[in-house]
Amino acid sequence: MARDFNACTRHLRLWVFVCATFGSLGSSFALTRADLYQATAPVADRSEAAQTAAFEAALRTVLIRVTGRLTADADPAFAPLLDNARRYVQQYRAAPENQLWVAFDGAAIDRWLTQNNQPLWGRERPSTFVWLSVQTGPQSGTVVTADEGSELKSSIDATAMVRGAPIIWPSAADLQRNHLDYAGLASATPSSLAELGHRLGGAGILVGHANTSTLSAGVRWTYLFQDRSSEFSGSGTDGVNRAADTYASLYAVSGSLAPVDIEVTGVSDLKDYALVQSYLESMTFVSHVSVEGLSGDAVRFRLSTRGGAEPLQHALSQGGRLQPIEGGDNGIQRFQLRP
Repeated sequence: MARDFNACTRHLRLWVFVCATFGSLGSSFALTRADLYQATAPVADRSEAAQTAAFEAALRTVLIRVTGRLTADADPAFAPLLDNARRYVQQYRAAPENQLWVAFDGAAIDRWLTQNNQPLWGRERPSTFVWLSVQTGPQSGTVVTADEGSELKSSIDATAMVRGAPIIWPSAADLQRNHLDYAGLASATPSSLAELGHRLGGAGILVGHANTSTLSAGVRWTYLFQDRSSEFSGSGTDGVNRAADTYASLYAVSGSLAPVDIEVTGVSDLKDYALVQSYLESMTFVSHVSVEGLSGDAVRFRLSTRGGAEPLQHALSQGGRLQPIEGGDNGIQRFQLRP
């Protein structure tokens, strides 16, 4: 029980300083590689000891984000990395509300995680569209929109930032255009909301019904992503954490490098070839790309990748640039380059 209480307290403190730092950034965000390795942390004073503590606290946030593990900040396995947090700092500066903004050496952290067989979740991060209604009376309520500033929404936004799991909220215009209000959202089927959420840019969909807009709200959640669907009750942040845990299980990889062959069709000229190779090389867990063969508009690539064929297929399918197609007789994964 004490451990659970300490964990809750630690993550509440994390929520407070993330809200203070990112509260003005808006309701949705897109992470670049640099963003993954940046974080803020409270700094008590200007002493070296306080600065060192802030570096360590910021690195704990980065570890949650880049490993995909919510408990990574408290895992003893990362103690050697955290004890040397200062070594990985590239830039830092004072931030509002007695915070310190810190940017870490992402390549060096990636190497440490790889060498120590820890998971690494890179830029393969699906966006989640959030439909959230809040009850305000026995038969009445509101729908949370992008420009709202309630405690509940702020906590969800902050948790999404910590996890590195981009979220999208509907605008007031989206609700009006699709004739959605509190009653409409409550009566809509998850599948219809998922279809609409996909059209509005979400890969995953969260549908929630909250009993209040405060930090202590209880929420009935439905989460949908690809062929996965789950229903559960919990806090406002539990929805985002469920989504982030799901994505991390698919895209966070560990282990040594191994060769994986894929075939890409629709490569009609040098420009297409350069586009595909650049895209493959940009993936976090791919360290080397070489060409094994050409046949018509098809190119066979050999990738040095961590995690094997399954996470690679998930990541390529999610990226949208390559469309999975039926595999060949030799079992090689095949993809069609989208125009």
